Amino acid sequence: MHWTCPLPLTAPKSINILTFHDIIPLRLPGTTADNKKIFYNLCKTAIDRADHVIAVSNSTKQDLIEILGAAPDKITTTFQATPSTPQTGTDEDCAVSLQKQLGLEWKDYFLFFGAIEPKKNLGRIVEAFLSANTKARLVVVGGRSWLSESETGLLEAVLENDKSKKIIRLDYLPSSTLRDLVRGAKATLFPSLYEGFGLPVLESMEAGTPVLTSDRGALPEVAGDAAITVNPYDVTSIRIAIQLMDSDDGLLENMAMKGRAQAKLFTQAKYQEKLTQAYKSAGVF
Repeated sequence: MHWTCPLPLTAPKSINILTFHDIIPLRLPGTTADNKKIFYNLCKTAIDRADHVIAVSNSTKQDLIEILGAAPDKITTTFQATPSTPQTGTDEDCAVSLQKQLGLEWKDYFLFFGAIEPKKNLGRIVEAFLSANTKARLVVVGGRSWLSESETGLLEAVLENDKSKKIIRLDYLPSSTLRDLVRGAKATLFPSLYEGFGLPVLESMEAGTPVLTSDRGALPEVAGDAAITVNPYDVTSIRIAIQLMDSDDGLLENMAMKGRAQAKLFTQAKYQEKLTQAYKSAGVF
């Protein structure tokens, strides 16, 4: 039985495998509304009962060892895979679609996409973007999640008073529209405070979109040397990186090339290979 979220459940007379994506409530307790004692006990019981554990990054594996006392040889890191939905249409088709649907020009905007919650760091992204005074706009895509008020105060003020629409806020979108947005962006801004993996970074690199991300958690594992990494708590560092990406087309071209190569390290085939390794370690076959 393969449990894909950390619940203290076991199937009798079966090999029980458990996947952990992250333990953010314990690593960054101020960013979630969970009862931390209950969450710790739930995760600790689950990991102790499991025959084998899968972590989606080495960062998450290390958190499981340090915080929950898991045995290192009980954990296999599989990483995650790039989306299985291929890109369709030419760049020109995508550019026309973006202009028609959203009024956006090809490679003329920065993009943030993800749940709006404290660890996504949207407040600092907006502050850094405004102080960078870029030619490109910022598009923010994401629904409000927990404890989002502290992240959206500046954004809401800008949206209310900015007649030039320097920042555009979008809610949930069809996956095809989001794929076009990622593909057409000048760069993705994702300096999250902490991630167990960081799919927006991988999805952006696969689409050939340069990435600015964080030097914390699993994000350096996913980005490799293909992205610009910054201290996510340092607004000045984020601003400088945005200004650099806004002004250096040669840098962006090089990052797009390196990003596509980096994304190939996270294919479905490589994931399947790691998953098979985990099952063998657990004695499934």
